Amino acid sequence: MENCVVYLCEDTPDGIFTAIYDAWSARIPDERLGIRVDKNDTLQFFTDYVRVQADAEKAVKVARSVSTKIGWEAYDMIYKAALSYEDDKVDVIYHFLKMGFHYGADVVNMHGSDVVCRIFELSRNVSNEAHLFREFIRFQESKEGVLIARIKPKNQILPMVAEHFSDRFPGENFVILDEIHNMGLFHESNRQWYLSWLTGEELEGIWECGRHEKYEELWKTFFKTIAIEQRQNATCQRNHCSLRYRDYMVEFH
Repeated sequence: MENCVVYLCEDTPDGIFTAIYDAWSARIPDERLGIRVDKNDTLQFFTDYVRVQADAEKAVKVARSVSTKIGWEAYDMIYKAALSYEDDKVDVIYHFLKMGFHYGADVVNMHGSDVVCRIFELSRNVSNEAHLFREFIRFQESKEGVLIARIKPKNQILPMVAEHFSDRFPGENFVILDEIHNMGLFHESNRQWYLSWLTGEELEGIWECGRHEKYEELWKTFFKTIAIEQRQNATCQRNHCSLRYRDYMVEFH
């Protein structure tokens, strides 16, 4: 009996697409194949592990094949699913692509398939969280005039909010820090944004540079000014802005 083979990849779209490329090329039967994000979990007996180094060229090949042979809708779904925090996302993306290359663009309408439904669920969850953070992100201004915000999302939503804020503030220098995934979104005035991994010390250092009490007071004053005391409803407010989004929303401090 042959060992199972598990591909371990970094938790980024490039890393995931690279692992899918390598696994596809190896042509290992599904019953012996596993693909997942490398989280330094306990290794199992009778299993061969292959740690995959992210390769931009391989990732681009996967993206190009999906967009041309299955369609942009399918690519949009798997890209968003790759940003999910769920453990099964890589395996689900792989099997969705196997269906997609067989059935073509019609695969996105096969709602009777558990794999297709799961891809929809992962993609929708990432989209919904990104949409909420576009509304709930609060910037503070450093002494140097750089706008800095901090968030704690479940999913890796920085790529999803980058275009929104770069379009809204094209002439501003701003940074959005994701402390859950140790990642930063950096935008220089009138230039293209980019993402970068950060250590915990780097993240804390950038955040401390952005502490500006006057900017916080502006938000708090605005929040109090528009509030109508007789119509306050804490339960309704939590339904529209749950507690987990409020850690860095200064109006709630």
